[in-house]
Amino acid sequence: MLAASQGAVSGSQGGSNGRGSLGAPTSSGTTSAPTAPPAGFGRGSFGIGQDWAAALELTIATNGAEPYKSRLKELFPQMITPQQMDFQGWTAVRALPYLDAGAKDQMREAVKTYMAGLDKQLDVTPFGVPPSLGTWGGSGAVVDMAIRMYFLHKAFPDLVSSEYTLRAVNYVLGTHPVSSTSYVAGVGTVSKTKTYSNNRADNAYIPGAVIPGYIIIKPDFPECIDDFGFLWFEDEAVVAGSASWVVAGNAADAITKESK
Repeated sequence: MLAASQGAVSGSQGGSNGRGSLGAPTSSGTTSAPTAPPAGFGRGSFGIGQDWAAALELTIATNGAEPYKSRLKELFPQMITPQQMDFQGWTAVRALPYLDAGAKDQMREAVKTYMAGLDKQLDVTPFGVPPSLGTWGGSGAVVDMAIRMYFLHKAFPDLVSSEYTLRAVNYVLGTHPVSSTSYVAGVGTVSKTKTYSNNRADNAYIPGAVIPGYIIIKPDFPECIDDFGFLWFEDEAVVAGSASWVVAGNAADAITKESK
């Protein structure tokens, strides 16, 4: 699974990319080719991220075919900014095999800058992971960090320690505020077994379901109730969260096996 996520594919596959659009008639009765808007035009950084994700996956799936590879090169500088690294930017490490040799040096400098800022953010809690400060539990951000740090560690082990991924996984499994209960239903000696899933009326759970976890009741009271599953902002389990956990869990497993 992790190998597939890193773009290890066999064979190559051609592809085409057409953006059909009607041209506007000119005074001579002919049509002129429309001018394509800039990447992400009208959609901000979110739009650029979506363009990047499509170009990246198509480049990997086609083993570097055009026009996807060229689009990847075009977007690369925009994706390795500090503003993008927390979102889609970190996935640029998956693009490195398809880019020029200098791209890895650019990415290295971007990761240095990113990690310096990230460490300052993580220092605000003793757990060393993104804190849960909103109206919804924040375990999803922690799982995302585990995945992000794994891929950055694989590309730049001298800049990104494996400790970030292990710390995030341990957090989800019980090293967090309020209790030592695992946020992954059925995983751990004590886990959350009343979740806001589609069988919540039975006071039951779906094995592998990941809950959002604790919230802060203002001004400073952290809460995550173990024996009640109807607070969706603490207990809701969704497919996307469990899917991300599978990647994070496999990442931690790979790291521990490498260290033996």
